[in-house]
Amino acid sequence: MSHPARPSLPPPARTRRRPTVRVAGTDGAIAAAASLELLTLAGSLDAASAAVCPPALVGLLLRRRFPVLVLLATLPSMATGHLWLAPMIAMFTVAAELSRRPAVFGCAAAVFAAAMWCGVSAEPDMTWSDHLITVQIALMFSIGPTGLGLLARTRSELRARLAELTESQERGRRLEAEQAVARERARMAREMHDTVSYHLGIIAAQAGALWATAPDDSVREDAESIRRHGADAMRELRDVVGVLRGRGAAPGEDDPGHARLADLPALVEDSRLGATLDLTLPDPGAHCAAAVERAAYRTVQEALTNVRKHAPGAPVTVAVGPSDRRDALVVEVCNGPATAPPADVPSSGFGLRGLKERTALAGGQLEAGPTGDGGFLVRAVLPLTPAPAARQASSRSYTDTCRRLEAV
Repeated sequence: MSHPARPSLPPPARTRRRPTVRVAGTDGAIAAAASLELLTLAGSLDAASAAVCPPALVGLLLRRRFPVLVLLATLPSMATGHLWLAPMIAMFTVAAELSRRPAVFGCAAAVFAAAMWCGVSAEPDMTWSDHLITVQIALMFSIGPTGLGLLARTRSELRARLAELTESQERGRRLEAEQAVARERARMAREMHDTVSYHLGIIAAQAGALWATAPDDSVREDAESIRRHGADAMRELRDVVGVLRGRGAAPGEDDPGHARLADLPALVEDSRLGATLDLTLPDPGAHCAAAVERAAYRTVQEALTNVRKHAPGAPVTVAVGPSDRRDALVVEVCNGPATAPPADVPSSGFGLRGLKERTALAGGQLEAGPTGDGGFLVRAVLPLTPAPAARQASSRSYTDTCRRLEAV
């Protein structure tokens, strides 16, 4: 898989931010260690050394913010021969912080020159071997800190590039997983269109033929109900296939089909269970999110389907209305004990589980369980306006699906 060329990562820039407690403590400890060198020579300081050495030590506290200026402030103390650790620390900071290599090498040359000046001025009558030793010492004091600083900077750059590479690989894995999900959705859409729609079409056609030929009005009414439900199922199936093929809403967003609170009376009537509906719509000024209306509709629909399959003939009560605090929608579907044997209808096993997931996506809670009189109660509490975390749950669920497919 080819990816667009990514721009090269710029070197980590020196940031001007307030130092943390750990960094400030480290700088203070380094300045204190450098001060020990000066304290050992306190009795032999002349006026010039006393003037340049204390500012050099104080400047170490600002070496991260002004590395070049602090280095230049420490060079006179090195030239006097009293402070060597402070300039080395400052040179290390310059090499680690500056991105311009010529400036780093120029500062290293300045340290070398200061070290040479210290050696030459201390012993005017030096032999060639003494000069060679002085050069070696000056190189050690200049190249050593410079090399360590460049090594620290390179390590920091590698760490940043490794983090970028890891993030890029993670993006690639997410993209591959999303593409796998898209392919699976397309396959599911084809299967649903080729199989389910075929059988629904046959059911609707046969129901229409039965309606046209049935001599009894009750049979014609049943046939018309079957035909109408088959037509509705075909319409919703087309919407679902459109979503799976990417022509509809994004995963976890708008549900296809008609699923609004205003449609509940028709749903209860079409169930033909003789259910009693107590519907109280939210106040006109209270905004009820579309996801909440869909979750409420699907809760009632699934609960009535379960009553038809598992408790035929049972009395059913459907209550939908705002909570006492008027900030949530309460959906209750309660049925009594069955008066006939359960219908021999295959079950998918995902009804209540799917309801719980849908309710959670809307930011609510669902409870389902038997009642004391042998019936069953399904109760959902849905906030009128889902919280932001709940609105992001569908995208997290989609991401989890991508990761599961990636792991396969």
